[in-house]
Amino acid sequence: MLNKSQLKRLISDGPGLKLKWNKHDHFTVENLYTFECRSPDDVLALYHFGIRNKVVASHNMNNSSSRSHTMLSLTIEQVDAKNPDNVVTSKL
Repeated sequence: MLNKSQLKRLISDGPGLKLKWNKHDHFTVENLYTFECRSPDDVLALYHFGIRNKVVASHNMNNSSSRSHTMLSLTIEQVDAKNPDNVVTSKL
């Protein structure tokens, strides 16, 4: 989720957030938050919060152009109840 303290700088200074990739096709985005969710409702609440806070501005081709893109990344962890050291992690 976008770090609100960066919004004003991003809108006025452009070009926006910095994305970085490594050689394993793993990416990171500067100035983002990570939230722990315990239910699908938690995920949807954060998704809708992000949509409500996206930046919209006009330009010559479109009066209400979205000036942002949305990315939702989920990391799912499954812990074996019988063996808590056995954790399976997946990223969507």
